[in-house]
Amino acid sequence: LVGLDFVYIMSKLREQCYTAPGAALTGNPAGLLAQSPEEARKLYATVLEMAMLEDADLELEDPLDIDEIVESCSRGTVPEASELQEVSAAIEAFLKLRNGIERAAAQDLPIPTLVGIVERLELPDELLDIMLFAFEENQAGELAVSKFPELGEIRKKIREIEESCVKAINAVLSSGRYRSYLKDDGYSQMDGHYVLSVKPEKAKKVGKVIEESRNGSECYVEPRELLSHASDLASKQRELERKIQVILTKMCVAVSRGRSAIQLCLDAAGEMDLARARLFLGEDMEGEVPEVGNEGVIVARHARNPCLLLRGGTRVVGNRIEMGMDSAGMILSGPNAGGKTVVLKTVGLLALLARCGIPVPGGESPRVDFFNVVLAEIGDMQTISDGLSTYSAHLLASRIMLSATEGTVDGTSLVMVDEAGTGTDPAQGAALARAVLEALLDNGARFVATTHSIQLKNWGLEHDRTDVAAMEYRQGRPTFKLLHNAVGESHAIETARRLELPRQLILRAEELLDEDQRSLLHLQRKLATTQKELQDGLIRAKDAEARAATAERNAKVAECRVVDKRAHVESIEDNFSTRQELLRRQHQFSIGMKLKLDKQKLEKICKQLRQDANTGDGTMRLVGASLQELHLERDEVAFQELQRARSETLKAKRAPKPFSQDDQIRQGDWIIVTAAHTPWYGFKGQVMRAMNFKGKSSVKVKVQGTSTTLELDKSEVGKASAPIPIENSTGRSKQPGNVKRNDYSQMTGGW
Repeated sequence: LVGLDFVYIMSKLREQCYTAPGAALTGNPAGLLAQSPEEARKLYATVLEMAMLEDADLELEDPLDIDEIVESCSRGTVPEASELQEVSAAIEAFLKLRNGIERAAAQDLPIPTLVGIVERLELPDELLDIMLFAFEENQAGELAVSKFPELGEIRKKIREIEESCVKAINAVLSSGRYRSYLKDDGYSQMDGHYVLSVKPEKAKKVGKVIEESRNGSECYVEPRELLSHASDLASKQRELERKIQVILTKMCVAVSRGRSAIQLCLDAAGEMDLARARLFLGEDMEGEVPEVGNEGVIVARHARNPCLLLRGGTRVVGNRIEMGMDSAGMILSGPNAGGKTVVLKTVGLLALLARCGIPVPGGESPRVDFFNVVLAEIGDMQTISDGLSTYSAHLLASRIMLSATEGTVDGTSLVMVDEAGTGTDPAQGAALARAVLEALLDNGARFVATTHSIQLKNWGLEHDRTDVAAMEYRQGRPTFKLLHNAVGESHAIETARRLELPRQLILRAEELLDEDQRSLLHLQRKLATTQKELQDGLIRAKDAEARAATAERNAKVAECRVVDKRAHVESIEDNFSTRQELLRRQHQFSIGMKLKLDKQKLEKICKQLRQDANTGDGTMRLVGASLQELHLERDEVAFQELQRARSETLKAKRAPKPFSQDDQIRQGDWIIVTAAHTPWYGFKGQVMRAMNFKGKSSVKVKVQGTSTTLELDKSEVGKASAPIPIENSTGRSKQPGNVKRNDYSQMTGGW
């Protein structure tokens, strides 16, 4: 685990935990690892369910660090109030956690695993009754008055006594009776006593000495005026302390009795916290929940090293890793410092993450099967204390690997070997390394081995159960990309040149190579040059392709603009047509309304004219050159004639002269209306026609100054003289009876 940097992963997992129980679970790596594929899948189910929750559904932020406090209660030792307050807060956190998960489940969230965990959060009623809401919020160790009202009464009494003490000591200071005895003019509180700073020789004259200064220059004295208050205050404070101690003792007993239930709750809360930590750590690595089988298969399309990601690597190279499907082993070669060991560790960490239920950084839809045995030999295992050389330590590790994988089920063991075949004679080392790897295959294990040995590379190419892969080396530098079905060279000379070793040293090393090796080095350089040319050509081709794609996109954008413009013009035309139709309808409506208003206006004028003709004075006339200007106004000439007629009528009223039975009324005679029941009473009129029917005489009279014609009985009229002619605007005499008038009496409101 150390060689794979798994301890670093565990430290990061611990940082994601909020609670002490959750963090404690990360301290034992063996306890974190699932023991079967089913258990690993259950861990991932918990993580997936956790991802469905909202923040409000998972209220678990209390540290829950109460193990020692509970243990103290079990021993019969009453903890401090602030410590029992931590237990109370933990109990409230348990209830909030359970309520939140059950509330989420009630909203049809499929979280059966989480519900099963919180169902273990059960506490006895005795513990809940005394501990829930027992302390004031944001006040350390302060028992809640709402929970224990008797404490509130005592505290209230203490405050009243303290107020009395303050008033009394202020009164003492104000009186000035001890002014010459005092060291200063104020007072202070000391162990619940209100004291004055007094000169030592005068202390007994003031009151009770509570304490002296270190140098003896002053005494702190409680004035005798406050002694009774101080006694009451001390009594109440002792009573409060006794009450608090009784309550704390009851709490301690309840915690002791509920110890086992509290421990179960802590375990369940720690499990929930750890599940959330798994989720958060997976998110930090941009991980995905993999498919977990039991066939020894690993398929990751974009596998990245978890440790590099968690250390803040922003450009961690991802590689496609496949093993266990068509082959059981992988021989990995390539240049020094080219990333072989990183790939080796990545494979091992993916397997361990899958056993821990942590999402793996393997790209989309990864598969990481369950490996019961995960072993790695990485780095120099040489130790002086054990008397082991590097190669001896390597052989010891090989023996452990063979022993651990022997007798295991096929595909359940994963072994990582770094720099296989090194540390001794190259030929013998390669032979021993091959023998170990063959034995691992016979034991059904999966392995990844890095090597520079040409013998192991050739064996990997020839063996049907192994694949070969190489770390890419391009343009004199490693790219850290994994190439499948490829064999890599060590590129030792090129690496030395890249690391800026002295040039003369590098040239001397090349001279020391045999002819075949120098030819190979020449071919490597030529290959590198060819690769660079191909890369440059590929870059140019990609640039041309990018420019063509850009031109195509610009053409599409221009085409889209044309389409948008055409659509805009069509929209404008549609809007114009719609607007035109709307204006036409508005115009029709406006004309219709105008005609309606004009009709109403004419009907009103006609109605007024009829009223004037029938019941008015008949002097109104129609005026206006257009329909808009048309209105009624009074005919002033006719009105003056009517006024004159009324004036003469009034004069005639003074001595109306009725017609006798013998008087004959002829057409053209002037009469005055004497019938009081008519509105024309007192008006003069000219007889239009005289009638006699069955001995009853009547006349038809036209009222002076109007167009009104009346039919009256002979008894309803009297004799009158003809009116005096009036001058018109031209100076000509105009007979009233001959004034030309428009007769609107028969006008109707029709069109």
